[in-house]
Amino acid sequence: MVALCMMMKILLSMTEVTYYARFLAECEDTMGYTTYAFENLEYTSPLDHYIMCVRFPNWNQGTFSIGDIGYLNVRYVEQGVDKWFDGKDFNFYRYTNTIFMKFMLEKPPTNEVEVILD
Repeated sequence: MVALCMMMKILLSMTEVTYYARFLAECEDTMGYTTYAFENLEYTSPLDHYIMCVRFPNWNQGTFSIGDIGYLNVRYVEQGVDKWFDGKDFNFYRYTNTIFMKFMLEKPPTNEVEVILD
C-alpha cells in the first residue's frame, strides 16, 4: 500500500487531472484558503474515491453548491520539486498539495419541446 501511494505521488507530481465528481463540502480558513471535498463518480480504487483540494485566496471560481455534479480539474504539486511563478521568479512549492483549478458544472439535458402555433 505504501509503495502504491509513493508511486502515485511520483506519477502525479505537477500533473493536472480532471475528474467527473460531485461536490460534497467546503471549509474556508481565516487566511482565505478554501478546502473542498469531492466524490469521484468514476473512481477505480478506494484511493481515488474522494478528493480533497485547496483553492488559493486569489483564485476566482464561479459559484457551485453542495451536491452539484461536474468536471473537477486539480493539479498535484510536490514540495521542493514543483515550482510556481510569482511574476518575477519561479519558487518551489512549500507544501505537497492537491490544488483546485476549476469546477465546471455539468449541464442537465434540457427537455425543450418545440411548439408551433398557427
